Amino acid sequence: MSVNRNGFGIRILDGVMYAIGGINGTVAHKSVEIYRPSTGVWTPIANMHLSRHNPGVFTLDGLLYVIGGEQNSTILNSVEIYNPDTNTWSMETLPVSGTKIYGAVVVNRPPYFRTN
Repeated sequence: MSVNRNGFGIRILDGVMYAIGGINGTVAHKSVEIYRPSTGVWTPIANMHLSRHNPGVFTLDGLLYVIGGEQNSTILNSVEIYNPDTNTWSMETLPVSGTKIYGAVVVNRPPYFRTN
């Protein structure tokens, strides 16, 4: 990696490993780097909107989601969504505040509806 990171998020999407955010001493990063095993090279991609360390990270339907984390001791209540096809991030605010988010779970199936 080109940036020293501690407390970063990591996830694999389509065979590419993403190192997301993190902190170097007291500086939180909004940068993201990817690693392609086929080339053995780390490459920077588009920055997130916010610096984050200790975020939760998950993938769903070809997108990468980065949720929560902290920025300069402030707890973040947002999720950033990365589209690898366009190399762009979008961001949504979550309906929680003051609560640390350590991770997330995705259940990719239709909801169960009970009918009588």
